[in-house]
Amino acid sequence: MTNHNTEGSYVTPRPEHARVADAMRHGLVKCPMDSTLRDAARTMSSEHVHMVAVSDPSDGEVVGTISDRCLLDALLEDPQLNRSLGEIADRHSYAISSDESLLAAAKTMHDLKTSHLLVRDAQNGHAVGVLSTLDVAGILAWGEA
Repeated sequence: MTNHNTEGSYVTPRPEHARVADAMRHGLVKCPMDSTLRDAARTMSSEHVHMVAVSDPSDGEVVGTISDRCLLDALLEDPQLNRSLGEIADRHSYAISSDESLLAAAKTMHDLKTSHLLVRDAQNGHAVGVLSTLDVAGILAWGEA
């Protein structure tokens, strides 16, 4: 049986005090927009993630995202998975600032019926990570500071 520390940690804030930056997964798993859906599926599988950032190969800037749900939808349209990510990337990805409150992020995820948000740095606006419902669950489970 696993022994879990139920008293929390001095580094994990309570949900009502947490910011997106406290819970998010820092860094992005990226695929260039000229990659195929199959490439994205392989990346998701090997990296154990449910969303990849789609980047412009010329400068590495994030131009959109592909979620696991988007991948399933695309599979039904193209069983060969030969379409490029540039064709189907969600270019209006749901994003949130790293300094936004975690409760506001949870409300946004709930209202948009999404399980992932792209996180943008509060200072420069660059994509710096992802917030998932599992990340929120971690704060709910262990946040005590």
